[in-house]
This record gives sequence, C-alpha cells and structure tokens, in this order.
Amino acid sequence: MNRLPPATDLFSRAQALRHDYLNAKPWPHVVIDNGFSEELLDAIAAEIAKIDPAHLISSLDDRQIKQEASDGLGPATQYFLELVDSARFREFISTVTGVDNLLSDPTHKFAGAHRTPSGGFTKIHRDFEVHPATGLFHRVNLLVYLNRDWPDSYGGSLELWPSDMSAIGRRIFPRFNTIVLWETHGATLHGLPDPVTCPPDRMRLSVASYYYTKERRPAVAGERRTRYWAARPEDDRSIERVDWLDHVRAVTPEALKYLIRAARDQLVRKRPY
Repeated sequence: MNRLPPATDLFSRAQALRHDYLNAKPWPHVVIDNGFSEELLDAIAAEIAKIDPAHLISSLDDRQIKQEASDGLGPATQYFLELVDSARFREFISTVTGVDNLLSDPTHKFAGAHRTPSGGFTKIHRDFEVHPATGLFHRVNLLVYLNRDWPDSYGGSLELWPSDMSAIGRRIFPRFNTIVLWETHGATLHGLPDPVTCPPDRMRLSVASYYYTKERRPAVAGERRTRYWAARPEDDRSIERVDWLDHVRAVTPEALKYLIRAARDQLVRKRPY
C-alpha cells in the first residue's frame, strides 16, 4: 500500500501536547484529534471489521465482552503498527508522556486490533504490568479510534477514573481519528463499562500499540494491583471480587501465565463467538 504518514503537524505539536498531558484530569493523558491520514484509518477499519475469526480472541464474561487480534492483521494495520512503533514515533511519545527509553512490542500482544460488538463492554480496570513473554514492563498505551458515522446514541465512550473511584474524571467518545495516549500504571483506571448500543451490523473499532521499558515504574500514590477490576459507585461491587483464581494469578510466574493464556486462546478460537 502507499506510504501514508501521520498528519504533518503531529510531531511538531509534541511540546504543546506535553502541556495538555500534564494538566489533564483525573491523571495525565492526552486526547488528539485528526492525528493520522483518514485514508489510512479507513483502510484499517475495513481490515479489522473483516478479520478472519481464526485470529480473534473473544472475552465473554460479566466483566468484559470484546474481541481482539494481534496476528492475521491486514497490510494497512501492519503498516500503521510499524509506523507507531518506529524510533521517531517512540521519541514523540516519550516527549509527550515523559517516559524515556520506550520499547515497542512487535507481537502486539493484547494490543493490535480491538473490536467491541453491540452489547459489548469492558469494566473499569488496571492494565497488566509485565509482558507475558518478554518480561518488559508495560508503560504507555496508544489507542486510535476508527468509528465513522458513530452517533452519541451508540455509546462506547472510554471512561477515565481516579484511583479512589469517587467520580468519573473524563469520558472520551470514540470518534474517528481520535488518539488517546497515557502512561499506564496501577492508578490509571479506565474502561468501557457501559454496553455499546450500536446496531448488530456495526462494531466499535480501535487499533492500539503498547510500549514497554526494561525498568519498572516506581509505585505511585493510590496504586493497588491486588484487584484488577474496579466498580463505579453505581456498579455491583462483585465486579471487584478477588476469588481463588485471582489469588492464583497473583502468584503465578509470568512465563506460566503466558502458556496458560496461549492454551486458552487456542480453545477460544475454536468456539463460535
């Protein structure tokens, strides 16, 4: 495909975006409009909507209903991921977030293509901390939304919450060509907690890349990793439950977690969504 660059002013805006990032609530992040070529994002959206089901991982439980894929991606999606994983783009991200020495993940484990069908959701949560294969520390998230002609009635907003879950800090509507960038850690609670209400023939689409460092981020105030999920004031508190399986996960070595997840992925791929 053609080499389609991001919008020409994205890199030149890094210092201004750094200011916006530091002053954002409930924790540092930045939302950027129209950062990439529309032609490129339209091509990615078309590819993600038609991903071979054999490459999709489906999550179906009371905490999340979603689909994701990190392989079997189309040429436009692969090009985009190569672009945002490049040294120049990582330098841009470091300037905005203040996180230096960022490394990309060529496998895009847990990132890549994300799809949320009608009725789908992901409850408020903290992200994983350690990459299951490399052992690198998960530090920064980049999300780009791909949803054209997406009225407010379809929902699908990303919610950002403070660590005490006292009140929502920000709601970000998943409009086409909207970028969301933040350093992820135990106090950056976020999610898509309300079911998407689009028609059955539509899906909420996004593409994501995660970035890593060799060093662990120093713990921050309000960080708590014993619970992955967090309940909003109006939610059923059972979302936060820590059962025997959660305790097992907490003491399981990352390498073993990766093997378990890989086996589960193979089983899920064989089931119809």
